[in-house]
Amino acid sequence: MLRTTKIPHGNRTNLEIIAQILRELRVPTGKTNIMSHCNMSFTQSGQYLMFMGLNDLIHTKSTDGKVTYHKTETGQEFLELYDEMALLLHPTSSAPYVV
Repeated sequence: MLRTTKIPHGNRTNLEIIAQILRELRVPTGKTNIMSHCNMSFTQSGQYLMFMGLNDLIHTKSTDGKVTYHKTETGQEFLELYDEMALLLHPTSSAPYVV
């Protein structure tokens, strides 16, 4: 008998959230926009943005008191590798998972 394993589609993993934030940073974006488009709280988004900044996935710029987040080259490389991995794990998908 063939056994199949069902992959749950519940909560997002940390890597999925990081990839979603990086996708949101196609253009420089503020924290409020990231929070709303990635469905995150103020605290949760702050934790992820701090982690991503410390790991050189993003950097910040402040202009006239407004902080914007920008994807770094390392962040772009991460996103490309993440998308490749997603396609390897789900070869029937034609595009990476986007919320």
